[in-house]
Amino acid sequence: MTPRRFPLTDLPWPLMLTLVAIGLPRTVLADLDVVAPESSALYYVLALGPFVVWLAVAVLRPSRRPVRNFLVLGLLYGLSLVLVHQLLWTAPGSQHSIPRAALDLASGFQPGLRELVVRLCSAVVGLGTGAVTAVVAVVAGVARGGRSRQPWRVGR
Repeated sequence: MTPRRFPLTDLPWPLMLTLVAIGLPRTVLADLDVVAPESSALYYVLALGPFVVWLAVAVLRPSRRPVRNFLVLGLLYGLSLVLVHQLLWTAPGSQHSIPRAALDLASGFQPGLRELVVRLCSAVVGLGTGAVTAVVAVVAGVARGGRSRQPWRVGR
């Protein structure tokens, strides 16, 4: 029995959820100040390892909807980051700091928008990562000799 596909994609539910979940340990450990950003080899493995897996899936797994697959994945990953950050940054007694990069980005906005920008920059990072992976998946599909008719179309 083939696993059901995640909505709007041709990726099975278990694969989609696994690809989202493998990126969360770095976020949780960094937000809890267990592993400081850019501090050690462990940080880089936790930060880059999930995206190596995403790229492996993009290159090795044939897909009819590579753009849609990885944009949905990126969106889900970004939303999961927003949720984790929200929970950890606002937990009672939380002393966890918001990353400097998010604060620097938000500083250019009106005071009322700063908080929203800080919270949503993770969603944009996730979507951007999904978009880059989608491009890799399309190129891999073309190189594999897959459907050559407009493989970049989102609506297949």
